[in-house]
Amino acid sequence: VMKRITPLDAKWLGQLSQGSSLLQLGEPIRSPPPVYDPDQDRMLCAVRTKFGKWEIPSCYTEMYATLQANPKNKQFLLDDSFRYFARYLLEGKVLPELLKSCKKWYNDDPTLLTRQTPSSKVATLVSALSSEGIDSAEALCQHWATVNAKFLYATIGKNWIQTKYQSDFQSLWKRATKKYIQEWKQQQHE
Repeated sequence: VMKRITPLDAKWLGQLSQGSSLLQLGEPIRSPPPVYDPDQDRMLCAVRTKFGKWEIPSCYTEMYATLQANPKNKQFLLDDSFRYFARYLLEGKVLPELLKSCKKWYNDDPTLLTRQTPSSKVATLVSALSSEGIDSAEALCQHWATVNAKFLYATIGKNWIQTKYQSDFQSLWKRATKKYIQEWKQQQHE
């Protein structure tokens, strides 16, 4: 009879063994899909994961660093952390007061950002974010507060919002960005 045995779910191994030499994090994989983690304010992607010689359920790691460390992977493009961030921003998952209520105003579904189909509106938004290195709420609010308070306004308004909702979008954008800038500045003084 075996005593003092604790059952262990394989899903726990990745989290429990962080920092262990037995944990091996590999290349990024598409399934499960990347997520925005509001608690960590980071884009995360799943990676192939091994514990010793055993393959275990995938772990999530910081997406930008993972993609830069695996530039030849065939699952993602190098700018996909910005692409997914843009999607989740438009879906209202990053700064909820900013764009969550705008969904009915869009002329395209935000999932267009993460499809592998060329589109100038996608390229414009992703390029704006990647050129400034913005793939977190903190970085976006800092950019608004210190560089350009209207950053992304024209890009999103012109390319993603239906014409009949432009004035509603403008009001919402001004109110929400002002609030997020104030919150960011307060956090800097704490």
